Amino acid sequence: PPTIHWDKKNSPRTARLIEWCKVNQEAWLKIFSDSAKDAKEEGRTHQQMTTQKNVYLQQLATTIFQNDEDPKVREYFRVHPLAFTKPIQSRFISLRKKYNEINVQLGQTGAGLSFEVISGNEKMKGILGMYLLVVFPWWVDLHGWWRTNPTYNTLFLTADPGQDFAAEA
Repeated sequence: PPTIHWDKKNSPRTARLIEWCKVNQEAWLKIFSDSAKDAKEEGRTHQQMTTQKNVYLQQLATTIFQNDEDPKVREYFRVHPLAFTKPIQSRFISLRKKYNEINVQLGQTGAGLSFEVISGNEKMKGILGMYLLVVFPWWVDLHGWWRTNPTYNTLFLTADPGQDFAAEA
């Protein structure tokens, strides 16, 4: 099997992965394990895993690899399409790692805030500006999906970001 390279600058494969998730909200909710609590708070229906995750991963693989830039990858995908779900799962793991590296820079409070709130904070906006445009342009989309999901956002706090724990101690 050909080696799948995801990390070229602004990788077209990762861009297709993110774009597919943006277009297929119901599927990404299931892939990223939608919580009943989040669905209720957002006033929408909880998306249970009625279809196997692998079906969605296979749809995603088709979007990413069917017309890949590398003819070897395209041909291997044509013959072995099921072999591509594992690289996608690995990519989600590496995206989660990079996403959390940026969250560490933002701190626990920043990692739980919406992008809109972060954009209004000069220090956090400066941190994001360095990473987003140069190193990791997918953070904004991932943060929209993963911000309140502790499986993906390892710094997520359920506390009110305005709460002053030091003053209450």
